[in-house]
Amino acid sequence: MSVRNRRAITSQTILVGLLSIGGLAMLLPFVWMLTTSLSRQANSAMPRTPTFWPPDPSLFNYEVASVSLPVWRFYLNSVIVVGLTTTGYLFCSALTGYAFAKGRFPGKSFFFLAFLSTLLLPFETRMIPLYDLMSTLHWNNTYWSLITPFLAGGFGTFLMRQHISGLPDEIIHAARLDGAGEFRIFLRLVLPLCKPALAALAIINIIWRWNDLLWPLLVTSERDMYTVTQGLALSGRSTGIHTGVALATATMAILPVMIIYLLLQRQIIRGFAMSGMKG
Repeated sequence: MSVRNRRAITSQTILVGLLSIGGLAMLLPFVWMLTTSLSRQANSAMPRTPTFWPPDPSLFNYEVASVSLPVWRFYLNSVIVVGLTTTGYLFCSALTGYAFAKGRFPGKSFFFLAFLSTLLLPFETRMIPLYDLMSTLHWNNTYWSLITPFLAGGFGTFLMRQHISGLPDEIIHAARLDGAGEFRIFLRLVLPLCKPALAALAIINIIWRWNDLLWPLLVTSERDMYTVTQGLALSGRSTGIHTGVALATATMAILPVMIIYLLLQRQIIRGFAMSGMKG
């Protein structure tokens, strides 16, 4: 084996080792949270040294959380909000991405850059005007306030524009020559060719909206309108010293989105590989 090959193998081994250490450092807190949530003793005496197997495995903490909290109502609210928000976000992002990628209108580049500039604005700077708008429309404590502000965004438009730009112009010109309208071309031709990018964008948006806490805290005050993350976070504070119950509620909040990510992570990688490298 040549010296060059040995150096390459050594560098790859070191890189894999460092990445493995980083991955374990990120994974261990979640494992500890899960195992502690399965321990009934954690409610009375939090272990000083993290253990990765509960001394008394039990679903007691989850039973307490399920009985004392309207967990299924929280889940229903999150499913409705995340489902409708993701559907609208995908449709609006794909539609605007198609317009910026294949459309012909004056000032297209300027409007695209202006649209992308919204990514530079932190949500905190838009939060108060959005809240005032929701209050003016009397949408607080409704699904409208949780869904409407997130039906469009610069990131989704950019991702879909990058992907659609790589589609052959010939097939779109051929559809136009056959008399198809732009919206029909978008629905029947462009959308089916965007499945990888749509899948990646859908998973990212699901993670964003499922984990969102700040905005639901601002626009909802009734318990029946709480999302999973919001409801379990507020209820976790009320558990006081019951650490096991608090960690059980945290596990219940993040477990669904973690499962979705693990099952569909290849779609995320494929979508970014096809979309992010194109000019």
